[in-house]
Parts: sequence; C-alpha cells; structure tokens
Amino acid sequence: MLKFAVPALALTLAGCATTDKQVAASQSCAGAPKIGLFDPARDLLVANYDGKPDVDDLQAVAGLGSVLKDPAFACVDYVATAGAYGSQGGEYLAAPELFDLAFGDRWLDAHGAREETIGTLARRMLETTSTGGRVWVAEAGQSDVTAAAVRRIPEELWRRVHVVQHSYWNESQTGAEAIQTVVYNTSYHRVQDGNFADNGSPAFNTKDGSHWAALLSHPEVGPLWTEAKRLSDLHNPRAAYVNPAVAAGGLDFSDTVEVAYIFGFDDMAGVGDFVARFAD
Repeated sequence: MLKFAVPALALTLAGCATTDKQVAASQSCAGAPKIGLFDPARDLLVANYDGKPDVDDLQAVAGLGSVLKDPAFACVDYVATAGAYGSQGGEYLAAPELFDLAFGDRWLDAHGAREETIGTLARRMLETTSTGGRVWVAEAGQSDVTAAAVRRIPEELWRRVHVVQHSYWNESQTGAEAIQTVVYNTSYHRVQDGNFADNGSPAFNTKDGSHWAALLSHPEVGPLWTEAKRLSDLHNPRAAYVNPAVAAGGLDFSDTVEVAYIFGFDDMAGVGDFVARFAD
C-alpha cells in the first residue's frame, strides 16, 4: 500500500486548499541555511531501504527518523522508500509501523506497489530538479528503484540526482543496467562502509549494547528505537543473514552513513557520537 503524502512544505495539496500554516512553513524554509551538502530551500532527500535480508535497515530507519525529528532538520523535504531491493535473496522484513513512526505518511512501499512507487519518485525528482534543486538519494540498499525513477525524467536532469552509496554488496546486487545508470549518469558518491571504524565514515555498527538505554528511553525517538529493536530481535535469529552486532545485543544502523555524508555529520566516530547528538 502506498503511504506517500505530498510533503509538508508543498504549497498545495491535491484537491485541498493551502493552509496558513503550510504557507508560513514554506516561507520560513525558503531562506533556511544549508545543512552539510543539502539545501533545505530547494533540495529533496530520498531515503531508500531494501529491507532484506539483514535487519540493519530496521535500525537505519530509526536512525534517519531520529535525525528528522531534530528541530535543526525541520525544513528538510524528504520521502522514504521501503522494499527498494535488487536481486539479493532472503525474506523481506516488512515494518510499516516503524516507517510510520519514522516518516509519518511520507514513505512509499516498493515491495507492495513497485511501479506506483517508481512513478511517484520520478515525479518528485522531476519537480525538484526542474526548479533548480538537487535530489539526494541515501541508498540504504540497491539502486534498481532509484535508476528506474531516474530514467523517467529528462536526461539533462540526471546529474542533478546525487546517489550516495556505502556498500560494495549493494552495488553487486544491483542490476547491470541500473548500476550503469546511477554510477555513470547521475552524480554518484561512494562513501566508506559504515560497518567499520577509522575509514572516513562513522562506524554505526557495534556489539556494545550500552547505548540502547538512552535510545529506548528518549521521549521523542524512544518509540522508534523500541520498534526497531523489537523487529530486529524478532527477525535476526532466523534471517538469511544473521547480523552479528544485533545478535550480540548491539546496534547496526550502518546505512545511516549516507545521511551523515549528505547532512555533514560524517565526522562522528560512531554510535556514541550519534546518540549524544540525536538522543541526548
């Protein structure tokens, strides 16, 4: 089921009159300063999650949801996608309640409505790039859905789509035509793997479970992490890939390093810095 609604910053809603609150929000964000590489006045964030077979995406959803709940990111226009997978096997881990908690109604279900999702992403990409903005794709999975959406907008706009990827595995599980499209025809940013320390990306993967208490008890982001932990503990023991950090009681939201790169907090060392910033 498609869960997408027109973003809060849009000036009109399909079939509905614009509210004074929406107009005020749009006007206040028009002059918002850049957040890292992202221009809130005109850019769009697309956060794509494959959702199989590793439970790390569940915690990465909570990671981005925590960032977006921070007042400093109130002007970020975004859409998230569940089920944006390529050719890898394993069970798809549906998490609609988690996506609702993280993104409200601003997410798409590529597992249940792939063509409709691709069409909506293409429309959002076209709206942003044709008016001078850039699309930043945080690719927490493969690029098949991204490439399909890009190919539906005019080729002269493809370079205004910035695809950020941290995983050789995800690249290897992306279709040949799709990887060709994003690597050679969009603006492609390959950042270091967020599963490992001291490589230039934050290490958002740890067997240390000491940070769970702060995440679960936080009044704003606690419900996100509670649901992410419930789901990851449920699925990990029987998943096609058993995540060792999660099995040890720790955390793996390594697919949040793309967001860290885009928003400029990629100087964090790892999980502790993230918790201190977004769940303190």
